[in-house]
Amino acid sequence: MDSELTVLQRQKPVGQTTRYGCSSDQSKRSGRAVPIRRAFVQLRRARPARLVTRPGPFPKLLRSPERLELFLLIHCVTASADWGVTARSETWGRATGISFATNGTASAAVSRHLARPKDLKLISTAPDGRMTRITKLLEDGSGALSRCRRAVTRGTRKDTYFRVPFAYWEQHYYKTLSMPAKAMLFISLAMRSPFSIIMRKDREFADWYGVSPSTVNRGIAELKDKGLLYEFVSEQFLDGASVFGQNTRVRWALAAPFDLNVNKKDREAAEAAWTPEGAASTALRIGPGVPVLARALASR
Repeated sequence: MDSELTVLQRQKPVGQTTRYGCSSDQSKRSGRAVPIRRAFVQLRRARPARLVTRPGPFPKLLRSPERLELFLLIHCVTASADWGVTARSETWGRATGISFATNGTASAAVSRHLARPKDLKLISTAPDGRMTRITKLLEDGSGALSRCRRAVTRGTRKDTYFRVPFAYWEQHYYKTLSMPAKAMLFISLAMRSPFSIIMRKDREFADWYGVSPSTVNRGIAELKDKGLLYEFVSEQFLDGASVFGQNTRVRWALAAPFDLNVNKKDREAAEAAWTPEGAASTALRIGPGVPVLARALASR
């Protein structure tokens, strides 16, 4: 028999966390991670003389946490077939924190936030009865329809994926991380490297991803404080712009649960490179180009 309390609870709209949980269950993804094309974060185009790199649509969603979360949630719940999903505006509103209204006003608020990814050609929308059907498009902003991953030609830069673990939602990082931290998290995920080089004070690095140097610094600091990013090693490298001809840079690594975008073979190779034997092999390989190492090798 239903008590008065349970009846009252049934009439109460669910909160944001509950709605996120329902959405992740709806996705039916066996890998418990959401694949997103790397082109969303950074576009690379091969030109006759060089490889041209420029930001993808990602930084244009960083001004609004709700719009970024709306885009991510759409990718979470859509799967193959027509890559589309139909849901009530109240559902999108509660899941992303855009609106918790139940009086019909959520539709206008959600529509305003859908307008930006639609303008960026990341999604398309169409009426579906009294609701709206959202179809995801290629993450590069070209407006092309998304394609099945199995049908994609291997090796193309545009169709390289990185994965966002469900832990991003389940452990509430979507709520607790600031936008600078989210920016550096997704940039690091998109690098798909065991130990990424992030140049904190390099203006060119920030321009590659369409963010400011301040965002880079603040984002790294927050991820470090939360134990999600750590300095793996500090290394010397040749730098023609330096007075000494060399400089120092840090290799960073993502910690669990975001350390999932590196396959086992690459991870083992990267870890082996920093064993004593691996370091010695690296020194022999690059030694002739570094004066200090060249003199040390010559004296052996």
